[in-house]
Amino acid sequence: MSLQIDDLFVDEELGDAGVWVNFYNGSRLKLASSENAKYKAYMAKLARKHRLELDQSNDDSTALIQDITAEALSKHVLLDWEKVSIGGQGNAPYTPELGKMAILKAPKLKDFILDQAADNTNFQKKQIEEVKKPTSGS
Repeated sequence: MSLQIDDLFVDEELGDAGVWVNFYNGSRLKLASSENAKYKAYMAKLARKHRLELDQSNDDSTALIQDITAEALSKHVLLDWEKVSIGGQGNAPYTPELGKMAILKAPKLKDFILDQAADNTNFQKKQIEEVKKPTSGS
């Protein structure tokens, strides 16, 4: 038996467009792959913009890194959500601003997004097609 390297590939279309992933209490998040070009380019752009502030001798750089990461995730990885309430608003429509705030204030959300967006099995057509197939007996 050998490694089927194709199993490690991310379908670019799905990686960019995103897939729905179940989260807590019936909520769902639409996530793009963390390998998508828009996310990587935006992270690089923000890093260049803040290169002086990101100097390792700057003790405040940790907060800036968190802010940059949350902004890039909220614009190019977390694309939408369903059944999410925030700030007293039930079923709040997704905006990158709300997404960034949630990512910054909820470490479990950020960790989940990073984990799922890096999981290549979420972005394979074969996986999506298998989920769509009706089961026998239904």
